[in-house]
Amino acid sequence: MNHQTVLDSVPNNPPSSDEYFEYYANYISQVPAGNLMAIAQAQVIEIRDFFQKVPESQSVILHAPYKWTTKQVVGHLIDADRVFADRMHKFAAADFQPLNGMEQEPYVENQDFNTPTLSALVEELLLCREANILLMRRMKSTAWDHRGIASEKPITVRALAYIQVGHITYHLKILRKRLGIDVGL
Repeated sequence: MNHQTVLDSVPNNPPSSDEYFEYYANYISQVPAGNLMAIAQAQVIEIRDFFQKVPESQSVILHAPYKWTTKQVVGHLIDADRVFADRMHKFAAADFQPLNGMEQEPYVENQDFNTPTLSALVEELLLCREANILLMRRMKSTAWDHRGIASEKPITVRALAYIQVGHITYHLKILRKRLGIDVGL
């Protein structure tokens, strides 16, 4: 299979509502129409550009009514990208063992997001995103329709890829509003 065939196998149509639990509809709706791989790759640039405008001093301030600092939000994005990628990876490989849900609060409470610099956390997020893009590029076209159980609900690999992209978009929109920084595509 050549490189172009692999890229052609990446779906560019959003998942139908029967491919995911309704909780994820908001994230999926955040993904604009177009080439999913190009959108995911553009997020790498968008993330880097956005966080270069956030001063380290701002990254540790808790802005009411939000419950996490900017660093904690970046940590959450890292953790969620890893969890979504793990689900995507397993289901794409036809490993259909049901997977537990992700309770996000313990992840934030039990990880140290204060010691690393904001730029170090952003770099970790970017490396996760790049790795997930590489994972998506090597999946067989048939894998996108594989359906597994996560959080006790059925979900497809395609839906997980869209959720990953939409989840970052969702949180960047909140951070833009919260910090008054407008950097986007």
